[in-house]
Amino acid sequence: MGNAKNNLALFLGWRIWKMRNKLLFQNKREHITHVISASIMDKNLWDEAHQFNELPQLLPPSACPTSIVDIIGEETMLYCIADASWKSTIVLSGIGWFLYSREGTLLIQGSSAITPTDSALQAEAMAILLAVQQLHALSYKNIMFLGDCAQLFKSLDIPSQRGNKRFIFNEASMMIPRCPYFSLD
Repeated sequence: MGNAKNNLALFLGWRIWKMRNKLLFQNKREHITHVISASIMDKNLWDEAHQFNELPQLLPPSACPTSIVDIIGEETMLYCIADASWKSTIVLSGIGWFLYSREGTLLIQGSSAITPTDSALQAEAMAILLAVQQLHALSYKNIMFLGDCAQLFKSLDIPSQRGNKRFIFNEASMMIPRCPYFSLD
């Protein structure tokens, strides 16, 4: 029982305690086989969590960015984080964007529900497009755009997209030359 790997007795004791409380306070009885199987499940979950924590990190801590300045670089004064929430082709998507100063001060933000889109990628594209349009209308300049959809940022450089996605990417790509002070990095 001293070894952390063999702590089934602790989980069994905990489940028996919970069984007692259910009997006293809720007048509910649990079968002992349920208590034993739940204890084994708790122990397995505990062991799995500890195995996950013992895995070596893929990147050394020195390789990971420690601040937003490491990501945006020295010359960027404003950055915008845009994101979307997509569930299905029939449910409204949620989009949002946040404009920050280099120091991390939130300057302005926007969010909206948009008509259903065909994919999460398309919703992410709409989030960035609407952020670009709104920030352009507000005369913000020299903004770096950040997002969690690497596929989208790579796709903005590729003109051969299909269907509705192509329309959105082309619209975003056409808007960028009109707004030379925006950079999609």
